Amino acid sequence: MQKVMGKLVSKSQNAFVEGRQILDASLIANEAIHSMQKSGGGGILCKLDIEKAYDHVNWSFLFWLMEMMGFGAKWISWIQWCIGTVSFSVLINGTSSGFFKSSRGLRQGDPLSLYLFVTVMEALSCLLKRAKEGGEWRSLICSMSGLKVNIDKSEIIAVGRVENVEEVALEFGCKVSKLPSTYLGLPLGARFKEVATWDGVEERLRKRLSIWKRQYISKGGRMTLIRSTLSNMPIYCMSLFQMPRSVSSRLERIQRDFLWGGGALERKPHLVECWRFAVEREALWRQVISAKYREEEGGWRSCVVRGSYGVGLWKAIRRGWEAIGNNLVYSMGNGRRIRFWEEKWCGDDKLCSLFPSLYAISLDKEAWVADVWSHSGGGVWAPRFSKRINDWEVIEVERLLLRLQGRRVYSDVEDEVIWTKAKDGRFSVKSLYKDLDQERREEFPANIIWNSLVPPRKFMELTFLSLWSFVGAPLFNKRGVIGVVRALCGKGKEESVAFSTLVPFLDCLEGKKQ
Repeated sequence: MQKVMGKLVSKSQNAFVEGRQILDASLIANEAIHSMQKSGGGGILCKLDIEKAYDHVNWSFLFWLMEMMGFGAKWISWIQWCIGTVSFSVLINGTSSGFFKSSRGLRQGDPLSLYLFVTVMEALSCLLKRAKEGGEWRSLICSMSGLKVNIDKSEIIAVGRVENVEEVALEFGCKVSKLPSTYLGLPLGARFKEVATWDGVEERLRKRLSIWKRQYISKGGRMTLIRSTLSNMPIYCMSLFQMPRSVSSRLERIQRDFLWGGGALERKPHLVECWRFAVEREALWRQVISAKYREEEGGWRSCVVRGSYGVGLWKAIRRGWEAIGNNLVYSMGNGRRIRFWEEKWCGDDKLCSLFPSLYAISLDKEAWVADVWSHSGGGVWAPRFSKRINDWEVIEVERLLLRLQGRRVYSDVEDEVIWTKAKDGRFSVKSLYKDLDQERREEFPANIIWNSLVPPRKFMELTFLSLWSFVGAPLFNKRGVIGVVRALCGKGKEESVAFSTLVPFLDCLEGKKQ
């Protein structure tokens, strides 16, 4: 089902669908609120909570829906067997009271349940669209799918100037709330540059630490907890929101204090979204951004966002394009989205840089590749210039045509963008980090030290040794761990350990023989 979900459900379904991200829904919601606030008008945001969503799914409705979507009888029978043959047992006073079978619901944690639930929610999404004018949304949801709206957790939020919000809430039977709020675990309607936006992340971090601090945990155990839990908690929010430096310092200090007394978080541009804008032309979130901010000719990026920062997120994301643009080249297809002179498509340099004299006299400096290609005579390159070519310029024209030799336009193939710092041509934060990190003389042996097979006590010892070799004794004097390193390598107070001294230790961890 994973392979076909993208074709079965609408573009508004972002969770558990291959090629889509749940973050897209949060981006769209924040941009919609931003547009409404800028327009000076008003609107109402309705947040619906489904009561025990997985447990209340009606099987008959699910199977009928799959049949309507085109699933065959054999496939549906397999699904019936998977979810209908499960038995449950209840312990009463420590004794099993026998087994019984369920008649509805999906099991949470089952990989198949994710796609079945998305299928059900697609039907409800369509029903809501049809019933929004008739006001029968609640009865439709309850009667057909078995799902129920949890009125106690549902909210009505006024965006801008709304006078009758209390009346609407009374009609729906839910409470009135206000912005900023949360949506899918992320801030909604918050000014993302404000430090207060990150208070929830810091609060969750401190709550987790308050439990751990009651127990005695070794430094190896603390490091394991930081790696597995603490350092990952802000990542979900950082995937869409730009973290202020002050927040980064606070979260880093919390982790540092937990480790020593008892992995840094850096501010990074959201470059993945810039890359996705260039390659995901049919995605709903891209269509929203393109309609709101418009896109530059060629469609590889949106226009530069003007105006002040606010609830909208795209202005900060758009700034990331400058960080990746120099490492992009274009693979020519039909040539309708690539600039002949001003973009990298014929090698690693732009033609305007390789042939500046010809670029200066070109008739159209912003010409597309398709405009310079002539289909006559089986296809030939025909650059046009604003004046007749002089004798001394003929050699340059010959060099240009020689460089273009072997390349041709294919009308049935789309142009593509390629990230040069990755073998597969697709952008990743890891490949960008490696490119920016090439200036380091000696690479910290992180992959070896943090190997999961190494006991925590040993990798903490190796951490001390490795850091000693990089930063020397003064830092460890301040941290009060100088004695540990002396005992491990027998060095004096102000001596540093050469990195080569650590090689036997690291080779042993990898299983190498000396």
